Amino acid sequence: MTVTDEQAFLGAILRHPDDDTPRLVFADWLDERGTGDDSARAALIRAQCRLETLPEGKERKAAEKETKALLRAHARRWTAPLRGASLGENWTFRRGFIDGCSISPTSFVHHAELIFRHAPLLRTVRFPYAKGEVDGLAACPFLARLAAVDLQQMCTCGQCPIDVELRALFKSKHASGLSRLGVAFDRIDADMARALVASEPLRRLAALDLSGNPLGEAGVRVLAGARHFTRLAELTLNATELDPAAVAALGTAHLPALTKLSVVGNNLRPGAVRALVAAPLFAQLAELDLSDNRIGEGGAAALAKLPAAAPLKLLDVRRNALSEKAIRALKARFGKGVWV
Repeated sequence: MTVTDEQAFLGAILRHPDDDTPRLVFADWLDERGTGDDSARAALIRAQCRLETLPEGKERKAAEKETKALLRAHARRWTAPLRGASLGENWTFRRGFIDGCSISPTSFVHHAELIFRHAPLLRTVRFPYAKGEVDGLAACPFLARLAAVDLQQMCTCGQCPIDVELRALFKSKHASGLSRLGVAFDRIDADMARALVASEPLRRLAALDLSGNPLGEAGVRVLAGARHFTRLAELTLNATELDPAAVAALGTAHLPALTKLSVVGNNLRPGAVRALVAAPLFAQLAELDLSDNRIGEGGAAALAKLPAAAPLKLLDVRRNALSEKAIRALKARFGKGVWV
C-alpha cells in the first residue's frame, strides 16, 4: 500500500465527484491500511455520505453526532497545512473531505496548486469583498474545479465597477462547472441580468442567489425570458424590489427544473400572492419562502386553498402578521410543512 495507491483512489473520486461509490471504496481501503487516523477518515466519509440522503429521524441524528465528534477530534489536524500557510478560513467538510472555505480571489489564484494539493475535493468557496479581484478569478483555470461560488457583496462603497468584473466571470470558460452561484448585493439590475442569462458557461446552474439586487419588474422579465437555465432548481430573490407586475412576470418564467423559490422581504401583498399561485411556474414549486412580506389574509387564503395534489410541501410565512384564523387554515392545509 503506497501513496500512489491513495492517489489512484482520489483520482477516481475526482473523476466522479458527485458519486459516493468511489468515496466508500476509498473508505474501505483506509480501513484495510489502518495507519494513523485512517479509521477516523473512513468513518467520516461513511457518516457524511449517509447524511446526504438520510431523512430527519434517529438515524440522521446519530450520523450528525458521529460527524461532529470526528471533526472535533481531527478537523484541526486535517486542515493544519492550509491554516499553517494562512490559506483561507472556515474550512468545512462534506462527504468525508474538505469541501468548502472562505478565501480572497487573489489568494485562491496565487496558491491554487497548493490548496488543491491539500484539499483536492474543494468544491465550495466564498470569496468575500472581492472587488478588483474577480477578473483574475475568471481567468484562473482552477476555477473550473469549483462547483459553488459565493461572491456576495463584492463592494461595500457602491462605487466600484464590479459590473465589469462580473461580466468577465459570466463569460469565463472556467465557470462552466458551476452549479451554484451567489451574487447577492452585487448591484445586478436589468442590464446585468441580461449578461447573466446570456452566459453560456453558466447554463449548468442549479442554484442562483440574486438577493439584495435592484431587479424590479424589468430584471425579473429578463430572468423570465432566459432559455439557458433549464437545470435551475433553486432561485433566491430576497429583497429584489418585486412588485405585483414582477411577480406576474416571474410566474411565466421558463425554468422547467425550478422547485424551490425564495422571495423574502419584498413587501408582497395579497394580490401578488394570488398572482403567483395562479401562475404556471407555481405548479412546479415544492418549497416557497414568503417570510417578511405582507401577504395578509387574502394571500394566506390563496395558499390554504391549494388542492392536496399541489406539489408545494414546505411553506414559510413567518413575520407576515397573520391572524390566528389564517394560521389555523395554513396549518390545516400544510401540517408540519408550514412555518408561521
